[in-house]
Amino acid sequence: MKKLIYLIMSVGILLTTACDPMDDIHSEVDAQESYVVGDANYTLTAADYTTLKLNFGSFNTEADAKTMIPGLLTKKYPVWGKGSSVLANYKLYIGNAPGVSDFTGATQYSLTQANYALSGSTILGFYPNVTAKNYLANSLATGISSPVENQIALVKYVKYNVTPTITTTTNFSLDENFSYGATAGAITAVSGGKWASHSGTTLEVGYTNTSLSMAGYPSTGTAGSIKIVNNASEDVNTSLPSTISSGNVYLSTLINLNTVGTGNYFFHFMDDAFGFTARVGAKDNGSGKILFGIGANSSTLTYGTTAFDLNTTYLLVASYNIDSGVSNLYVLTAPTATEPTTPEATNSGNPSITVQRVGIRNGGSSTSTTSSPSATFDGIRVAKTWNGIMINDIAVSVTGDKTNHEVFYTYTSGSWKESTGVIFLSDADFDSMGEGAGQPGQYNNFSSSIAPDDYLPTFLKLKYPYAKEKDKLFVIYDYFSSSSGASIRGNLYTFTSGVWLGHQSTITTTLKFGHDGATWVPDNTIKYTLVRDDYNFIGTSLETVSGYAIPAGSAKQYGNFDRRSGNAAYWSTEMLERAMDLLLTKLVPTAAIGQKYAMSYAIYNGAAGVETITMIKNDAGKWVANK
Repeated sequence: MKKLIYLIMSVGILLTTACDPMDDIHSEVDAQESYVVGDANYTLTAADYTTLKLNFGSFNTEADAKTMIPGLLTKKYPVWGKGSSVLANYKLYIGNAPGVSDFTGATQYSLTQANYALSGSTILGFYPNVTAKNYLANSLATGISSPVENQIALVKYVKYNVTPTITTTTNFSLDENFSYGATAGAITAVSGGKWASHSGTTLEVGYTNTSLSMAGYPSTGTAGSIKIVNNASEDVNTSLPSTISSGNVYLSTLINLNTVGTGNYFFHFMDDAFGFTARVGAKDNGSGKILFGIGANSSTLTYGTTAFDLNTTYLLVASYNIDSGVSNLYVLTAPTATEPTTPEATNSGNPSITVQRVGIRNGGSSTSTTSSPSATFDGIRVAKTWNGIMINDIAVSVTGDKTNHEVFYTYTSGSWKESTGVIFLSDADFDSMGEGAGQPGQYNNFSSSIAPDDYLPTFLKLKYPYAKEKDKLFVIYDYFSSSSGASIRGNLYTFTSGVWLGHQSTITTTLKFGHDGATWVPDNTIKYTLVRDDYNFIGTSLETVSGYAIPAGSAKQYGNFDRRSGNAAYWSTEMLERAMDLLLTKLVPTAAIGQKYAMSYAIYNGAAGVETITMIKNDAGKWVANK
């Protein structure tokens, strides 16, 4: 019975202390390294950039690539581990070429009339015989205030290829400001015949070098004026540039009366046959004030009822409708943009008088002074519209073949100088690349559908046929985008192997990653396998060095390193490091500090094999084992 109890206890103890015999096997497997060592050359795809949420299909910085690519490699190579390496090819945005933004963001300056006038031009443009660049620096000096060192300006100007035709168009027919010099005299004499006498005693209408003024009136306060007196009889006139034969016509003048009589006209339209109409006159109202009037078909005037003051400047405007014969008179104390609805006086009855001249009349004589006034006239205007009286609208039309030019200047050492190594494409440049639909010359710009690099390499090759290797040129041009409109863009072009190549803002570059046992890390290690010439170089370099004669000879003879310890030809690890330092110094003399090489070489240790040692260039410029 006792033996049975002991047996049961023994079985119980066994059951409580025994373990699964497979546990030891699993532990051994877990203790082993369960990963794959591999090497790959991988190019990131569009899907990869989408996964990384890089919407523009590129990295903004190399640092971003070093941070984000390891996670991508972990998913792509999940079973690869320590010792594995991947050369990743990726797109990197590097932006515009240095300096391009300086030109595309340049201050833009278009020459003014004052700038062109420096060359003697009276129009907005240089004449064909002018060297425009002789005037650009001075134009910038006066046109741009407080420039700073290295400031860039895009200067825009026009130059005519042929002598232009200049046509002046005005909204008025006559603008008489009496600009006849500083010496007073008879108007017929000082005007050189522009004003002529047609009645009465000559030389009685006088010219003076003082003027009348009224704010807002376009013919005001300029040059001189003319005077009539109540005891003179001369009548004078001046011709219009062209006959007005239909519709409304307006006649205006600034006037200041210092005496007024019983009533007479002194200002009117006339034709070449001395037919008068729209006769403007004045009379005393009986209490020392002025009443103004107008007559259409005779010297009998219709007077207004408003009393005006002597020795005060007024603006008289008479209108005459050639078709109906109606004449109206307006007396203003200030210009007005619209014709008043009610005239001061109106008269009718003399249609079809063509308007060819303006007359001024002395209505008195040496014996009769009671009817006519004494007055000063200035700023006489004739126009077919009210607006033409009130606004000096002068349009100058210039026609002729011309070219728009743009050139860059840089402010340096206190003055503006033409920028070197840069061109701005002109309209003619765009035209030379094709003027048809979908070509640069159609609208004289590039766009998203007309890519600069499709045209500029050929354009530059033709424009600069003698370019030399590595010549550089900033090309700046007009660009149109449907989203942002017109702008100025540019790029740096370099002449490379016979072709002008534009700077690429996004490049394809590489980063090497190595697996450190836990994750992928950026690694600049370059893998290199020794070739037969390398063993010969090492052997020759070391065969005269103490302790290396036999190993060096063996390396030269067999193209490997003997790794049999105790053998006379044995290469120790320290000896191999010295050999690799010599070889790498020869192969990559300009390698950067910190560059790593994984050197794979043939060995013999009783059988042929391959070993690898990793070398790194230290701060002293020597290649040492990267342990």
